[in-house]
Amino acid sequence: MVSTIAQINHPSSTLKHFNPMRLLQKTIVLLTFAAHLQLSGHGDQSPHPHSLTYDNSAQGTVLGHNGLLYEVDLNWAKADPAVAPVINSHALAEGRDGLIYVITDHPKNAFVVFKKDGTFVRAFGEGLVGGHGIEIFEKDGEEFLIHVDCGWHFAAEGWNATPKNGRVTILKTDGTIVKALPTPFEMGIGKVGDKQFMPCDVAVTPQGTVLIADGYATDFIYEMTMTGELVRRWGGKTDDASNLSNAHGISLDTSDPKLPLAWVPSRSENQIKAFTLDGTHVETIDLPGAYAGQLFFTKDKIYTAVCWSKENGTGERLGQSGFLIVMDRKTKRVISAPGGSEPTYINGDLQPMYQTAKTFIHGHDLYVDRDGAIYFGEWNADRRYPAKLTPFH
Repeated sequence: MVSTIAQINHPSSTLKHFNPMRLLQKTIVLLTFAAHLQLSGHGDQSPHPHSLTYDNSAQGTVLGHNGLLYEVDLNWAKADPAVAPVINSHALAEGRDGLIYVITDHPKNAFVVFKKDGTFVRAFGEGLVGGHGIEIFEKDGEEFLIHVDCGWHFAAEGWNATPKNGRVTILKTDGTIVKALPTPFEMGIGKVGDKQFMPCDVAVTPQGTVLIADGYATDFIYEMTMTGELVRRWGGKTDDASNLSNAHGISLDTSDPKLPLAWVPSRSENQIKAFTLDGTHVETIDLPGAYAGQLFFTKDKIYTAVCWSKENGTGERLGQSGFLIVMDRKTKRVISAPGGSEPTYINGDLQPMYQTAKTFIHGHDLYVDRDGAIYFGEWNADRRYPAKLTPFH
C-alpha cells in the first residue's frame, strides 16, 4: 500500500507534466485497491482466508509491492465457452507470431489461441486430453508444440476426472501430431498400471532433448530425445536436499551457456530447486507458505504462480488461496507478490507468504511477454480463461 502511494506522488511527477485525467484514474484505482485490501483482511485482524470466496469485483484492481504493480484484467480473454471451452487454463506460451497459446484439459479442444489483446483466434486439439503443460520450440526453421497430458482426464461437464497414465506429444502448430513419446513403461523401465506416469511439464534443452517432470507420479525427471529414446533419468524422492515432492514443472535457465540449469518446483516442500542437466542439485529457493509452480525467466526477473498458500503463511493449506510471485533474477529475492502478502526478509530469510487479496483462486502457470505483461492461468477456477496483468506506472 505504501509503495502504491509513493509511486503516485513520486517527486518526478512535476506540475508541468500534470495530467488530471491520469491522476483521477490512479486515484480511483488506488481507492479500489485500498478497499480491496480491507475486504481481504490485513494485519492481525484479518479474517481467515478460507471463509472467503474470490472477489468478482476485482476487475481493474492494482496489485503488487515495491513499485512492481500490476493492473488486473480478469476479462482479458474474449472467447465463447460454447466454441472454445476450458476446464482449467493450465499453462501458456507465445508463438513466434506473437499469439498466446493456452493449454486446457477440456476434451473438445486442447489449445485455445489468443492475440495479446485477448481476441480469440482459434481452438484445436480435440481428443488430446489431460492438457497440463505446454512448450513451443523451433527445429529446422519450423515451429512445434509440446502437449503434456498429466493423466487426469476430465469429462466435458462437471468436475469429473479419471486418473490414468499421461503422455507427452509433439505437434505442429496446425494441430498435426508429429510424435507421441513413449511412456516409461513402454520403454521398459516403468511399472504396470494406471497413475505410474503423470507428467506435469517439459522443457527443451539446448541439445534438443526434452526434460519431462513426472510430478504427479514418481517425481523423476526423464530426459528423452525427440524421437523417443531415453537419455537419462534423475530426481525423484531422496533423503537429501535434492528431494522432489510434487515436481510440478520444469524451466531452463540458460543465461550461463557453460552451466545451464533446470529449475524444478518441489511444490509440497514450498521450494524450487536448481539442478544441472544431468541431475546434480545446485541450489534451492525457499518460498515458505507458498505452493509455487514452474519458473518463468526474463532478463532481470523470475516469475511463478502460486496455487495454494498456508493460513497466515504458517497454518493449514487453504483452498482458493493463490497469488503470484516476482523475484529479482540475480539475488532470487522476492520483490513483489501480487495478490499475496508483502515480501519481508529477516536476517536474509523470506518470511512466510500468504494470500491477502481474493483476486485469484488457484494460480497454476504464467507467461510474461516482452512488454512485461503477465498472462496468468489457473486451476479449478470456475472454468475461467487466463487473466492478464499489465504493469501499472
